[in-house]
Amino acid sequence: MKRVLLSIFLGAPVLMMAGGFQLNLQGLKAVAMGGAFAGVGTDATTVFFNPAAMSNLNHHQFTVGINIVDAHVSIQTPEVANTDQTSGKGTPIHFYYTGQITEKLHLGFLINNQFGSASSFDDAWQGRNIIQNISLKTFMFQPTISYKIHEKLSVGGGFVYGRGSFSTEKAIPVASSSTTEGKVRLEGSGDGVGYNLGIYSQFLTLGDDAKNTKFAVGIDYRSSITVDLSNGKAQFTDIPVSLKYKFPEETDFVSQITLPSVFTIGLSVKHTISEKWSLAFAYDFNITGWSSYDTLAFNFDNNDTPDSKQINDWDNSITHRLGFDFTYKEKYSVRVGLYQDNTPMKDNLVSPHLPGVTQVAYTAGLGYKINDKISIDFAYIRQSASRDDVSLAQYKVEDGNFVLENGEKVQTGDFKYKFNRKVNVYGLALNLKFGGTKKEAAASIE
Repeated sequence: MKRVLLSIFLGAPVLMMAGGFQLNLQGLKAVAMGGAFAGVGTDATTVFFNPAAMSNLNHHQFTVGINIVDAHVSIQTPEVANTDQTSGKGTPIHFYYTGQITEKLHLGFLINNQFGSASSFDDAWQGRNIIQNISLKTFMFQPTISYKIHEKLSVGGGFVYGRGSFSTEKAIPVASSSTTEGKVRLEGSGDGVGYNLGIYSQFLTLGDDAKNTKFAVGIDYRSSITVDLSNGKAQFTDIPVSLKYKFPEETDFVSQITLPSVFTIGLSVKHTISEKWSLAFAYDFNITGWSSYDTLAFNFDNNDTPDSKQINDWDNSITHRLGFDFTYKEKYSVRVGLYQDNTPMKDNLVSPHLPGVTQVAYTAGLGYKINDKISIDFAYIRQSASRDDVSLAQYKVEDGNFVLENGEKVQTGDFKYKFNRKVNVYGLALNLKFGGTKKEAAASIE
């Protein structure tokens, strides 16, 4: 019995986390440039990408934006020609503020969604015992400060408060008098704290005011955040009477989810012909610390429901980000980029939600400066992934227990499928600038 409980309680949240659940939609200039922004620092979103680069800004600046994530996922199995996910569109948001207090001191603040995931399938789909519905939502709040310690060197940091919630459902292979299977739903919410630290340097300028090339580098570290789920609830429906002492209609639990750290080194190079045009290049190298998500444990209030712990063994992952910006007369901007995102998962931790694939995404965007105080940005991401060799082991269950032979679970076969996912992301942001002490931006990409 304990083994089937491990499968039911731990399987769903693990699948929710599978393949990574980081949202890289925090600033639309950055999004359009493949997410490469740690060494750029030209608008209020630098509070997130590299707080030290706030010293590169002037006045009081605000950025507010929204993304529409339109994902299309389909699964093909030998028995069923095609099953589509029924998830709706996601709408991550972001808000940023930076303010110049003195020539050397800047303050900032952000609210954004840095992690999230959503997936659902029709109730009768073939893999409902593996996963049915999943939702993860997070909100981050970060007060931030930066200080320019030298003409070419700045440091910055912020305190991060994160609030997260999740829910998940799946079918249970136990029969009752009214149905051939039961269902479990787990949901919970919690919070945690972390930090964001950065270093920024525009270390070299070649040329003069009329024609110049500027080089900048940025280093940023966003810590992991452990979200304590202190008010989780597990709900069971259509459970046989003989199993209700272990699968009660409702029981509380506590758990933790670790949101990974991200270390970034970024480089930017910008060539400017004064009042005519500029061309900028940016590259970021990310290491996401998925190895911090090594275990997932549930402690249940119901004494007959065994507490559970699972080792996940995820790997840290590397992402390469590359972007270009061409701006004409400091008013019209065209941006393109791409990034390669590597999965942190091993093959034995895949799922129909995210099967673990390394993928390349292509990005593009436009910017328009209406006047000295107002500008708008548009960004687009195209991402696709497929895999035709996914296989999950299936085991024989009787009366809610795995059937054992010689102490081993009896395997009834494999759940084999092909996976296809296409994602289009559309983003729109408004940038505002007010007051402050006038000064020239150091390496701006307008």
